[in-house]
Amino acid sequence: MDTAQIPQTSQISQTSQISQIPESPQLPQTPQLPQTSPWQQHWQTRRDPFVDECLRARQSLLADLKDPAGAQARVLDDLIDIGAASLHWKEKGYDVIAADPGSFRSVLPVMRYNDFVEEIDRETRTKGGILSCSPVLRWLKTSGTTGTPKRVPYTLHWLLTYRIPAMKAMWGTCLEHHPEILAHPWATLDTQTVREDVYDFVHGVEHQAISNRHPQLNSRDWNPPWYESPWFGPDAPTSHAGRMYHRVRNLVGKDLHYISAINPSTLVSLRDLIAEHGAELVRDLREGTLHGRPWTDPDERAAAHLERALAKDDFSLVDVWPSLTLYSCWLSASAELYRPRLDAVLPGVAKLPFMSCGTEGVTTIPVDDTLESQPLAVSQAYFEFVPAEVPLGALLDAGEKVDTLLYDEVEAGRDYHLIMSQGNGLYRLWTGDIYRVDRIVDGTPWIHFTHRDGVFHSFTGEKITEGQVTQAIRQGLAAGGLETGLYMCGPRWDELPSYTVVVEVPEPAEELDRELSGAIDRELSVINIEYASKRDSGRLAGLRVRTVAQGAIAAYVESRRQQGNATQYKYKPFQKDVDFVDALVTG
Repeated sequence: MDTAQIPQTSQISQTSQISQIPESPQLPQTPQLPQTSPWQQHWQTRRDPFVDECLRARQSLLADLKDPAGAQARVLDDLIDIGAASLHWKEKGYDVIAADPGSFRSVLPVMRYNDFVEEIDRETRTKGGILSCSPVLRWLKTSGTTGTPKRVPYTLHWLLTYRIPAMKAMWGTCLEHHPEILAHPWATLDTQTVREDVYDFVHGVEHQAISNRHPQLNSRDWNPPWYESPWFGPDAPTSHAGRMYHRVRNLVGKDLHYISAINPSTLVSLRDLIAEHGAELVRDLREGTLHGRPWTDPDERAAAHLERALAKDDFSLVDVWPSLTLYSCWLSASAELYRPRLDAVLPGVAKLPFMSCGTEGVTTIPVDDTLESQPLAVSQAYFEFVPAEVPLGALLDAGEKVDTLLYDEVEAGRDYHLIMSQGNGLYRLWTGDIYRVDRIVDGTPWIHFTHRDGVFHSFTGEKITEGQVTQAIRQGLAAGGLETGLYMCGPRWDELPSYTVVVEVPEPAEELDRELSGAIDRELSVINIEYASKRDSGRLAGLRVRTVAQGAIAAYVESRRQQGNATQYKYKPFQKDVDFVDALVTG
């Protein structure tokens, strides 16, 4: 198929400022495709409206970033309007805020997710009206600190006013700078969202991940041009490897321009899957099959090209798709560790950051290719901040008042706890995320995520906490009749990242190392569902345990204390690297 002429990829300044709302980019002319399949018809029908929607959302975001005070005031008014008449607000007397919006922070307490559980339980039965005056369309699933999945209300108001506009604004940035990503129906591979049938329900309402955009909730729900594409629909395999193979099989041999992901590990695993299943892919292309079953016409040209790419030592995704011009994913904090590997997997390909977000809400939305930080999404939530050095958890546990700062009171170069109030009824929610303010542009903070409060590391989004690792070690040791003593845990960066744990036992032995490695890895997979998912999909290697004699860790800590400031050095189970391993095991 002949595709439209692709314009040159625009160059974006790393230090670009928000100065004016840009004009719409010149998009490639929509190619005329044979009307042979419904998904291609859907692509052609949705392409131009989607581009217009995304660019308008981006323009609205840019306008708000130049007027953060107005945006935050609008969001606060909206939150009060959607919440004041709810049962929870009335029962607690919070509805007095409607007459005095300035009392929002003095009347409503800072909350943690667990503080909302009772109201959420009620809302699962009423399907709306408890935390906000908007119907709950689905429950969003995310891993809790104990491994029990959370239930975040996904309301109609939140969907239409916040979440969908945020996604469109991010895609508007991609389209502004790389219009070639919608040059033709095979130009974009979206791995950040999926369409999967849902089998988990809470009182008849779907309970699913935020990334699952199936089924569509209404005509204004997420509906990109590729929504009906065969590699994106619910008929694709649900396993990580199966879905990846399905995507590759459909797109190898096409002029793919853009791969969109959330975690950089997805991009690395895409290349690894092609390496592992290269022979099968070549055979399927040559025979017109998918896993040996009839699928399309044979494509000898694509098969021969893939064979040549696979023959290269350490081939890249550019060898597979020379047409690649862009990829996106998280590229800051711990994800920054992936950059050397991404440069090898996608050499010379432009990159854009993915928005900082979680199931609970969106924090930043990219407006350019600055990788280190992006502007606070002032139109997405009402944001408050607490200096990171403040023991926020201890204050809440003690029932003490928490003083917060607003967006215009934070300082560049400092780290802060993030508190946000969302249009789904979760007000003044302490997210547990720590963000650093990098700079202030037009009054809007540009920030980046640094770490989770209490979380040691997160290679691929597993977000394991010290408490989770401690629990896994305790249970793994108990299964072998051993008591838990001192331990140290650190991230080991390799082709496949993993965690290394050193534990004290009465009689260290290599056989015991192997037994405990398996036991603790299994326990952590039960405790943290995201860790289990990354292990099952091959994006994390198994946790490795090294046993040392009792007292070894205490002696190591003491030696480190003597080297530095004795009053500042403390025993820390979680370490930033694995430098301690050799010192403990060989020492």
